[in-house]
Parts: sequence; C-alpha cells; structure tokens
Amino acid sequence: MTTLDAGLPAAAGNPSAAWLESCFGPGTLWRPETLPARLTAPDARAFLGEVGVPAVGLDFVGFDATDLPGRGMWEADLDELFGERTPDDDTPPGNWGYCVGRFDELHLMVAGDTGAVRIYHPDGWDHGCGDGGRAADSLPALIGALALLAGLEERIREGDARAALDEFAALVEELGQGPEESDLWAGLLESLREEYQEDPDED
Repeated sequence: MTTLDAGLPAAAGNPSAAWLESCFGPGTLWRPETLPARLTAPDARAFLGEVGVPAVGLDFVGFDATDLPGRGMWEADLDELFGERTPDDDTPPGNWGYCVGRFDELHLMVAGDTGAVRIYHPDGWDHGCGDGGRAADSLPALIGALALLAGLEERIREGDARAALDEFAALVEELGQGPEESDLWAGLLESLREEYQEDPDED
C-alpha cells in the first residue's frame, strides 16, 4: 500500500479510478458488468460503472470484498435486514440494498434509492436489530475513506500507530465521516486503537 501525501481530502472526497488503484494496487477495482435495475441512486450507479470498488482484502482491519468479481453484489431487502418490516408483512419489498464489502461480520449495504451506505449486523437480524448504523452518505465517500485507511496500513502495523490513527481520524472528520456522522469509522478507530496502540486509554 502507498503512503499518504498532500491533497488527500480532495482526492478521497472525489476518488478517481487512478487514485484508488494507487492506494489499493493496479487492477484491484471491480465494476459490475450490469448494474442492478433497483439501484437507482445516480451517484452510486455512476461510481460503480465508471470507477468501481476495490475487490481486495485488508487483513489488518478485517475488510473483505474479494468475492465481488465472482459473486457480484448481494441484493437484499433492507427493511427485512434492519427489522423495519413486521413478520406478517407480505407486501413486496421496496427498499433494496447492495453489499459492497464486509468488515468482519459487518456488511456494507448501499441503499438502492439514496446511495447512502448503512451497516448490516447479521447477529441482530432475527430479533430486529440488524441495523448497525451509518457508514457514509455515499459510496464514493466510503471508498475514498477506505483508501485513506489502506494507505496507512504500514504505519499502523509497524510504525507509530497512534499518530497514524490520529491522522486518519482527522481526515475522516474533514470528509464529514467523523464519529458523529459515521458509526463505521467510530467503531473501527476504537478497535484499531485497542489493537495497535500501546496505551489506547490515554486518548
């Protein structure tokens, strides 16, 4: 993975295919051959069709999207996943979502109508608690922030983890994905500090 450089917020805020490949590696971006008809959000459709998402695994943070080229995006009824549909409701689903990767058991679901990315936690599905919170307002915003994290992997694992994680926290805050806006990055930052910082409780 590359190291971070100047101009990152601008690059991450509107990630291009070239910049993402500089972060994840050449040939790592996956674009579906056919976009789902029920994925109507313009920004998500444009990003998937023209840029793509990284079909990679980032072991240090538990991210995995390596199955996208073979299986494509999992389509699901978000109302059912998030407990917003009662068990006796047999009306046709109307709130579709598409999985673009996972952080361990947490599925990143792009809402078909808005393009916002929400977290599905399968452990809570059977009792109406599958909603794991917000990840990002859009798919490009999510992937841009993920690229920043990938660029910090070496420093987090083998260098000054505290400084690297502080830098990532500041960058996602600047991108509007700080702890108040993104349950995903808030939770992951806490986990990474516990795993890689020598004294995470000092923050």
